[in-house]
Amino acid sequence: MARAPNEHEINAMSVRVVLRLFFLSAVVLAVALALRRAFLWDVMPVAWDQEPTSLWALGAAFLLRSIENLTAAVGVIALVVAAALWLGGPQPKLRKGE
Repeated sequence: MARAPNEHEINAMSVRVVLRLFFLSAVVLAVALALRRAFLWDVMPVAWDQEPTSLWALGAAFLLRSIENLTAAVGVIALVVAAALWLGGPQPKLRKGE
């Protein structure tokens, strides 16, 4: 019969899961940044008197930049949560009379 995990194991699993989320968001951020820099480096909205950019390139650059911003925010939040879990540590249990 399997034993129930204690609080320290639950906390360690939670930190591990949150750090995996952080590293996954870092990988997605790096891929989106590399794609945008490699293929769409010169795409930007322009004024009326400049040469227009194709609509698909502008949409793709906007989508990749949005993915970069979202994954950066998720990564920062995951890192803050992991730090809070790691620094908080397991909380001591109080006995019934205290």
